[in-house]
Amino acid sequence: MSLPFRFPYPPNSPDDAGPTRGSRLYERFSNVLPVVTYSVMLWCVVVYFLLNRGDANSVTTYKLAHFLGYTTHQDLAEGRWWGLIASTCVHIDLWHIVFNMLWLVRLGSLMERGLGSLKTLAFFITAAFVSSTLQLLIGGPGIGFSGVVYALGGFMWAAWPRFTGFLEGFSGSSLRWLLIWQAFCFVLSWGGMMQIGNTAHISGMAFGFLVGLWACKGTKKGWYWLSASALMILACITLCAAIAAAN
Repeated sequence: MSLPFRFPYPPNSPDDAGPTRGSRLYERFSNVLPVVTYSVMLWCVVVYFLLNRGDANSVTTYKLAHFLGYTTHQDLAEGRWWGLIASTCVHIDLWHIVFNMLWLVRLGSLMERGLGSLKTLAFFITAAFVSSTLQLLIGGPGIGFSGVVYALGGFMWAAWPRFTGFLEGFSGSSLRWLLIWQAFCFVLSWGGMMQIGNTAHISGMAFGFLVGLWACKGTKKGWYWLSASALMILACITLCAAIAAAN
């Protein structure tokens, strides 16, 4: 299977629309207001301003970030699983939230108009859980929506042959930009210049890509891709349960 970096839009022929033209779910919700995407964005912005209010100091900021979702190994051991999802909405730096929200609005709106609000919400939650869990267990505690953003990118990279409507906002240049930025993040991390959740980025994109392959192939032909993405979720649940049981 080839992984293209250039996406023809509009499709060159009707056959490029996917397995069957009737399966192009993007057109079904084309006029839907992306309420899930905008609601998540609004909450992220509210959390950012709460953490950056004028009278805040490092101690109060940490306590508030912890209350709003920042999760450590000890928190996970104490059963604070919800923090793995809530932590994705926590941003402290301006550049961090601007980057994530721009991509969230761009890609999240495309997904929600293509798949509907319920499926988009389910994708956000599972992608947040997978990327945050692996980031915590492999790379250490992390915050921010970047793992879900990369999951969205991975999903659209794999699913666009069936959901060609995604190409209205996700092109080869979008994918290259995400990959180049990730390479830059590696450089910043390895150089000790900045702490970045690279594990969340990579695991998020991998998870989104697997789900996208399943969506592209359909339930019958893509069951193994569904199984692979389900195994990622199950592995994260098992790891969390093992930590909780050990404490």
